[in-house]
Amino acid sequence: MRQFRRVAMAVAGLTVVAMMVTMPAPAAGQSKAPLKLVMAFVPSLDTETVLASGSQIARLLQVATRYKVEATVPTSYAATIEALCAGRVDIAWFAPLAYVLANARCGAEVGLISVRANLPYFGSQILVRADLGAKSLADLAGKRFAFGDPASTSSALWPAVYIKRKGFDPDAFFSQVIYAGSHDRVVIAIYQGSVDAGATFGDKFGSDARERVIRQFPDVKQKVAILEYVGPPVMPYIPSDTISFRKDLPREVKQAIIKAMFDIVKTKPGKDAVFKLYQHEGYADYNLLITKYGVNRRQVATLDAFFNPIREAVKLLGLDLSRLVR
Repeated sequence: MRQFRRVAMAVAGLTVVAMMVTMPAPAAGQSKAPLKLVMAFVPSLDTETVLASGSQIARLLQVATRYKVEATVPTSYAATIEALCAGRVDIAWFAPLAYVLANARCGAEVGLISVRANLPYFGSQILVRADLGAKSLADLAGKRFAFGDPASTSSALWPAVYIKRKGFDPDAFFSQVIYAGSHDRVVIAIYQGSVDAGATFGDKFGSDARERVIRQFPDVKQKVAILEYVGPPVMPYIPSDTISFRKDLPREVKQAIIKAMFDIVKTKPGKDAVFKLYQHEGYADYNLLITKYGVNRRQVATLDAFFNPIREAVKLLGLDLSRLVR
């Protein structure tokens, strides 16, 4: 796991330039200026696409809460973690591993879990060039492989654990390993022949990263095939994405954002915006996780505990979480 460990440890060293949170004091005789919040979206897909949808959500939140909300897309998952922990970002839409890292580093708090296909979890998949003729993971020995972002669960951590549990070393199994940076870039790298295979989000419930580039490459599903799903019985499904907060954000602000998001996804503009962003269909808090989605309260005592399988996967790969988030 040397190469995976080296790349993952680089997560801690990245920074991002983002606006500082400001709460200007009112002048004498003036009403208090609205609270200003910076909301960051991880660049798991094309940055311009993420920013466009994220800005729409920020506008909807601004109307719902009367807070001044700014959307930003840092350069990487790691940069998003750094910005939240440094207090330059207040709300972060984290992928699961990114949330676990931010929680370990500075106590980031999960407020909502996203729902896709009416489920609060999702899967990962191994994609391959259709003309390669590969029938199973074993056929990728000596091939070129693309992971996504090092801090992505479905395009890095989960497939690496899956490959290891299948009896192969992710660092030695392939002739070349690259980190493309996002799910759509992994798909494009395979489509264009830069690599032979790669890992993205995707599952039997209908989630598929190839859908994100189908307008640009209409024949992508003919040229890029699903080789294997990364899921049961070899791997559990992945706890879904989060909307998370910096630890010291006032409790009433967190609650206002959570309530507003529940209200926003009941509207057509809100529903369209969150689906276009990361294919979210809705959100769940702890109560819904237990009462609607059947999560075992004894096994998952808090919303944060829902992400313990990710912490276990980190240990299986021999990664030191404390070093990852320094």
